[in-house]
Amino acid sequence: MKSRYLIMGVVLILAGFSTQALAKSDPAFLTEAIQINLAEISVGDLAQKNGGSDDVKSFGKMLVDDHTASNTKATSLAQANGVTPPTEPKAADKQKHDELAKLSGADFDREFAKAMVKGHEEAISKFEAASKGDDDIAKFAQETLPTLQKHLKTAQTLESSKRVQGEPPAASEATKPKSEMAPAGAAKTEAAPSAETKKEASETKNAEMAAVPSDAVGVNDYYKQNVYDTSNNTVGEVSDLLLDKSGRVKAVILSVGGFLGLGGKYVSVPFNALQVTEKNGKRYLVMDTTKEALTSAPGYRYDSTTGKWVPEKA
Repeated sequence: MKSRYLIMGVVLILAGFSTQALAKSDPAFLTEAIQINLAEISVGDLAQKNGGSDDVKSFGKMLVDDHTASNTKATSLAQANGVTPPTEPKAADKQKHDELAKLSGADFDREFAKAMVKGHEEAISKFEAASKGDDDIAKFAQETLPTLQKHLKTAQTLESSKRVQGEPPAASEATKPKSEMAPAGAAKTEAAPSAETKKEASETKNAEMAAVPSDAVGVNDYYKQNVYDTSNNTVGEVSDLLLDKSGRVKAVILSVGGFLGLGGKYVSVPFNALQVTEKNGKRYLVMDTTKEALTSAPGYRYDSTTGKWVPEKA
C-alpha cells in the first residue's frame, strides 16, 4: 500500500513539474520585445519631428512615453533572466526608419499611420503568444497588451483619416483638360434641357447607380486584408489596388515580410491571382504561392511625387 501511494506521489510531482515547464515563457521573447520598444521609440521621435498633423505628433509622443516605460520593465526582466538586452532595433526596422525620415507632412503621416497599424497588429499577436504562461515574462506580456491595443486603435483611426486625405480628388472641373473647361463668364450656347428631360435623366441615372451585381465584392474585402496560402498561412497584406484606364482592377500591391510594420517590402501580383473564399461566414483572400516566393519577387515603392508605384532601385 505504501508503495502505491509513493508511486502516486511521484506521478503528481512529475505532473507539477510538467505544468511549470509548459507555463514558463521563452526568455528570447524579451529580446524581441526590447527591439520592438526601441523601434517604436525611434519612430515616435520621428513622428514628432516630421509629422504634418497634431494628431500624428501626439501619437508619436504617446509611442515614446509608453514604449520607454515598457522598455524599462523589459530590460529589467531580461537582466533577471540572463538575457543581454539589445541596444538598438532590428536592422530592417532601422532601414525603414531611414525611409520614413525622408518624408514629411502629409506624405509622412500617411505612410507612418499605415506602418503603425500593421506593426501593432503583429506586435499584439506576438505578445498574446507570450502571455500564455504564468511566470514574470508572461505577466509582462499580459500587462503590456492593453497599451498595444490602445496604440492599434489610435493607429487605425489615423490610418483611416490619412488614407482618405491622401486619395486623389474625384473628377471635377478642376481636373479636366483646359480645352474642356468653359472660360470664365462665357455665355452658354446650348439650350437648357427641359424639366421632363432632366427628370428622365435623373431616374435613369439613379437606376444605374442602384444596380449592384449579385456577385459583386466590395473593396473592403480586399484593402488591408491578409492574404493566405493554400495551407492557411499568412503570406502578405493588401496595401493597394491598381486600376487600368478603363477602371478595371489589374494588379494588387502586397506588403510582405518585415516586423512591426517596418522592414517589409511591397510586391505586385495579378489581381486574378487572388481568390475570395468563405469560411464561417467570413471572407478570406487566398493565393496559390508561398511567403518565400513573394519575398523574393521584385520590390516596389510608392512615389508620392507622381502618385505611382515604381520599382525599387537595386
